[in-house]
Amino acid sequence: MALRGCYGFLKWLVFLINLIFWLAGVGILVLSIWLLFDQALLFAAKGALNYQTGTYILLVTGALMTVIGFLGCCGALRESQCLLGTFFVFLMVILVAEISGGVWAYMNRAELHKMVRETVQNTVHKEYTKDNVTTTTFDMIQQSLRCCGSRDYKSWLGSVYHPGGLGRLDIGVSSQTQNITHVVPESCCVNPGTPECKKARQDVKPEHNPDVIHAEGCTSKLEDLLKEYFNYFLAVGVGICIVELLGMIFSMLLCCAIRKIEEFKA
Repeated sequence: MALRGCYGFLKWLVFLINLIFWLAGVGILVLSIWLLFDQALLFAAKGALNYQTGTYILLVTGALMTVIGFLGCCGALRESQCLLGTFFVFLMVILVAEISGGVWAYMNRAELHKMVRETVQNTVHKEYTKDNVTTTTFDMIQQSLRCCGSRDYKSWLGSVYHPGGLGRLDIGVSSQTQNITHVVPESCCVNPGTPECKKARQDVKPEHNPDVIHAEGCTSKLEDLLKEYFNYFLAVGVGICIVELLGMIFSMLLCCAIRKIEEFKA
């Protein structure tokens, strides 16, 4: 059977919407895989079961969207009521799940920010230098986000990296020896490895030069990063929901059109 006129236009419209839906599913698959391997976000969410669970749910959702989008494309091309009806039901279930998940994520934003603050503070004070993975990851965060410490560079005083605290700060100011304990890690420097960086790490004062040592703490930087990602997720989620709703409406209209033509021929 080949649909003509308005029905033919509706058929290709449903196919186009399902193609967009299929591409969105592929995009979510790629995004979820990226989230599983993004070092900054993995560090911020370290020890948080909700992050890992949410990422895997996103991965499964992307896979389902890919399969269902393909199912809808086949249903539109083959003009199959069975495939279109199955597509409609699955799409409705996914739409309800996405709305529920979006509402849950919006209501738990404060918990996510609290988790980031506690993770960064615990790393600076207790975990930095204990293992290479944590140290390398946090160094990468300080360099890429251009930050230092949890609140600021003074967060390193009294930490596992600088256990002498304020007492050693005075030693660092007056000493020029090679064996002096640095006040902050090298990754806090704007330009690591330079003489200015080496001197500033031994001589960080309250009025330090922000052109040498990063002034802002990493907690606020990571919170801004998560907020930015959350806004992206929200915008993409709203767009996908609109495409899903249109897909449901037009697939049902196409299904009804196919049924009417079959009844007319009978």
